[in-house]
Amino acid sequence: MIRLPKWTLVVLALALVLGMTAPLLAEEAKGTIKSVTADKNEFVCTDSAGKDFTFNLAAQGKVLIDDKESALGDLKKGDQATVIWETKNGKMEASEVRVKRN
Repeated sequence: MIRLPKWTLVVLALALVLGMTAPLLAEEAKGTIKSVTADKNEFVCTDSAGKDFTFNLAAQGKVLIDDKESALGDLKKGDQATVIWETKNGKMEASEVRVKRN
């Protein structure tokens, strides 16, 4: 039988807890697409209070229009979007952008 030191179990448990909480650190924003600069992976969204937020789409980020995978350039001014994002290197990085057009 293999015996592991007790601290190994503690480290594994901590890693599991941190791995499960990482998705919870992301935030959700809702607003209207104001502009899209696809070549910079960037878009601006305006919230209900009229404040603009600039997001960068993550390298593995997804854009879903009517639940179908799309490209950032497919977003249109005026689309109502839900953005899942987190702050990375002082910028708002979007991991997912969802738009419903129907």
